[in-house]
Amino acid sequence: MKKELELLLEIERSTGDGSQKKKQQLITDNLSPELEYILAICFDPFITTKLHKIDFEDRDCKENSALYSEFVSLCEELKKAPAINDHLRTKAARLIESTGYHIELKKVFSKVLTKRMNIGIGAKLINKAVGKELIPDPSLMLAEDDHKAIDKWDSIVCEEKYDGVRVICVIEDRIPKFYTRAFNELNSKFLTKIANQLLIISKGIDGIFFDGELTDLDRKGVSGKVNQMLKGSPKESIGDDLLFNTFDIDPITSIRNSKGSTPYTERRDLLEKLFENTETPNIVLARKWEAKTKEELMPIYDQIVANGGEGVIMKDPNHVYECKRSKSWIKFKEVEDCDLEVTGWYPGEGKREGFIGGFNCKDASGEYQVKVGSGFTEQDLISLSKDADSLIGRIVTIQYNVPIEDKTGNKSLFLPRFIEVRSDKTEPENLVTRFNKKK
Repeated sequence: MKKELELLLEIERSTGDGSQKKKQQLITDNLSPELEYILAICFDPFITTKLHKIDFEDRDCKENSALYSEFVSLCEELKKAPAINDHLRTKAARLIESTGYHIELKKVFSKVLTKRMNIGIGAKLINKAVGKELIPDPSLMLAEDDHKAIDKWDSIVCEEKYDGVRVICVIEDRIPKFYTRAFNELNSKFLTKIANQLLIISKGIDGIFFDGELTDLDRKGVSGKVNQMLKGSPKESIGDDLLFNTFDIDPITSIRNSKGSTPYTERRDLLEKLFENTETPNIVLARKWEAKTKEELMPIYDQIVANGGEGVIMKDPNHVYECKRSKSWIKFKEVEDCDLEVTGWYPGEGKREGFIGGFNCKDASGEYQVKVGSGFTEQDLISLSKDADSLIGRIVTIQYNVPIEDKTGNKSLFLPRFIEVRSDKTEPENLVTRFNKKK
């Protein structure tokens, strides 16, 4: 197992231009049944070890010759366990301590068992590297920008668009589990109030998921809290003041099958019934309006934006939940944001001397090269400047107004502003595809 852990460490440390191809090649060249099993434990979103932190000691000992078989045995035990307990935590810690490996490899082993391993490539690229569908690549339903699609609908439902972090709560066997849009699990102990309230309003319905958006007083506030939850280091009360703005519900099989079968009108009716006469201070049902044409709904959009909201999502009342970017959901928003890959950084000048000045970024197509030097708070500059090189290859969310192109054909974005580093995403967006759809 040492070989596989060393490989993960090498992949994790690989950064810079061409690193994603290098990571894939490393997996392909070192493929084995053991590596496949370890990758599945790390990245299959439907496998949960329930371990979020392992307190182990860096003990000196001989290498454990039975390590891999003991690792598999522990993982299978963790999969079946209804919840984590001190016995399993101790068993995991002792297994790490028994490896006889140096501390960096022990840390990698701990990341595997806690599903905290981040190698900088997602399910699609891992599956490409192994040559088969090893890691499920579930997705959520996402909105399109094609406003003309609305003209084909018989009627329109309009819901407020929230500016926060997209999260679903899966309830199976009466146990709530939270996942980000990239299907990274959030420990439910950080969202206890929301979890308990969702259990109450679900009224015994099982095998479902609630889809919604976590919001706080400001976007960076909620993003920062979610990032801390993913790292497993905050106080358990970190999510006590968050709101879960709920806008959909469907069986979890819809995500596993990539498509549901229940029309939106029925899903919304169920949500409204569940919320009736129930105290849910941390859960909000998304506001809804109905109309025949989008022109009737534009005053609502204008009012939401005037009040500081992000915009609205217009929905076809007859659609079913589909796990992709869909023309059944059309977004209207005043400013846009996108996810880009950091390719480099440049030093600050003047008041920013000693800190980063900003990032150089690109989209998935490579055609959009964006220099981002604004939007950073003082705390952003302090935290991001500590190890700026480690951000190369990471995904950041950028807000902008419109795409631009200079006389020589170089493409960029007008007024790009840094929003956040994404811990829940590993691949940038293709802006060429986005803007072609709008033409």
